[in-house]
Amino acid sequence: MFQISKPHAPFGAIVAKTLWYGLIAGMISGMVKIGWETLLPPRTLARNATNPPQHLLEQLGMSHATTHAFVYYSTDQKVFYVALIIHFAFSIVFAALFLFLAQYWSKVTLWQGAAYGIAVWVAFHLIIMPAMGTVPAAWNQPFDEHFSEFFGHIVWAWSIYAVGYFLAAKDKKHTLENL
Repeated sequence: MFQISKPHAPFGAIVAKTLWYGLIAGMISGMVKIGWETLLPPRTLARNATNPPQHLLEQLGMSHATTHAFVYYSTDQKVFYVALIIHFAFSIVFAALFLFLAQYWSKVTLWQGAAYGIAVWVAFHLIIMPAMGTVPAAWNQPFDEHFSEFFGHIVWAWSIYAVGYFLAAKDKKHTLENL
């Protein structure tokens, strides 16, 4: 299960491609996750007044005014850009990590990335964020939140896989494997 393989490409080339493809896949998967949460919002409006990324930043010492900074789009729509920066940074980092891990451990791509999405959901929404007090304990979170986040992370990770797969297939040097 934890069999590690040695890729054919040089380490530097793998790092460069995973960073580049991770940026692209992270941006696209971040948009996919936002779209998913528009269809199936994970939190009530009251609980989302300060969403988990904003709350985490406040726990780390950032002011409420900064975490809730926004710009207006289309006259009256508030876009909370600090939370969006965290949202997309998370997606980019975990997309690059997924693509990098896939080069050495092909099992990370199980179910076209869906298993990775489930693992990230368990790690962050059931263990890390509740332990930090960023979100309630898993048993105190509503079913709607678990449903939305569980399937949202599957779709998010699948979109990382799909973008990585496409980019790797179009790469004439075939730097990345196992996608």
